[in-house]
Amino acid sequence: MPIDVVIAGLSVPGFDSLAAMRPRRLAPLGELFFLPVKQPGYPRAQAASYHKLMHDRIVKLKEDEPVSLTLAYVDYGDASTAAFIETFAPFALVRPIRPITSEFATTPSPGEVRDYQEYLANEALELRNRAKRVSEFTNIRNLSPFLLPHTNFVSRHHRKLINLLFWRLGTASDVTKLLRTASNNFERHHPRVKPPTSNHSCYSDNHFYFCSPGGDRHGYFRHHAKGHAPTCVLAARSRFGGSYAHDLHYDCQPVTSLAAHYSNCHGETTPPKAAHINICPNDYII
Repeated sequence: MPIDVVIAGLSVPGFDSLAAMRPRRLAPLGELFFLPVKQPGYPRAQAASYHKLMHDRIVKLKEDEPVSLTLAYVDYGDASTAAFIETFAPFALVRPIRPITSEFATTPSPGEVRDYQEYLANEALELRNRAKRVSEFTNIRNLSPFLLPHTNFVSRHHRKLINLLFWRLGTASDVTKLLRTASNNFERHHPRVKPPTSNHSCYSDNHFYFCSPGGDRHGYFRHHAKGHAPTCVLAARSRFGGSYAHDLHYDCQPVTSLAAHYSNCHGETTPPKAAHINICPNDYII
């Protein structure tokens, strides 16, 4: 499975040390993306630059090819770091890394460069291994709370689940345990229910029954859908770094009645069909 690796926040010496490495050592099947920063922190436009690079790679793939997106980032402990990382939610697996030297402007010695190259290789391997474990919970046919639409499943418990996993999966000592615990906690607040028109259980936020389409996978987010942001594509293919079926969508039946419109993946309002609405995990509305 292709696992793309972004290594962000590197100073110029850190960038140069990474540029001297073979990309396949860090991303054997996917792509490696990295850009330097000229001073501690993240330029405002850099997140969008990464999103565009990742988007442009994905749209060259077949739509049914699994995609896993990961991000290693230097944590400068400032507002720019937090703002930068937030733009990768909820599609990427994120993990903080250390800079090449403790002083941003310090020129590293040859030994420090070699040590940092080995460190980056190990961190990229750790990200790839964690992404594979996440995919065991996302790239499945069974009902999963991890793939519910980020915006249109209206629940503070779901928002808590998304935030917890986004920020902790990259560093948790046991990825599998964290995912299982988070799923159990979520289902205590949102136990599976059966809608009036079906014998199959599903999740509900008391606004919709989020029913699985089963084998009827007629609707999904196309790579080249017009009017969408790059992050619409990224979120349509990966969740917390885990790949998932490209053609998954939820047949959403209203618990009471439909609203006049709902928020699409990039914030555009979209009207529902006459009696239901189809919503993909990335909040794309069909």
